Amino acid sequence: MTEALESEKTVGPPSLHVIEVDIGDEISLYDSRTERVVVLNITASDVWRLSGGDHTLGQITDLLALAYGRQASAISADVENTVASFISQGLLEEGAVAN
Repeated sequence: MTEALESEKTVGPPSLHVIEVDIGDEISLYDSRTERVVVLNITASDVWRLSGGDHTLGQITDLLALAYGRQASAISADVENTVASFISQGLLEEGAVAN
């Protein structure tokens, strides 16, 4: 994804072909189209949990900043990059970041 994601757009939902398995604090995703497994670390798992179509990118950043005791500005690029990675891997629905 070459252009920056907009913070006021809703993120998600996950693609229908993605199966999610919780493993403790982490999530494993299975893409049935590609038969690929993606194991998310704790932080990426937190972003994934909030990417169900109910929160904007800005809200996800703010919620995680509050949870981690950080400034939103300090984590916004990481959250945006994580969401962009989910989209580029086909894990979130096409056009996942929507108005």
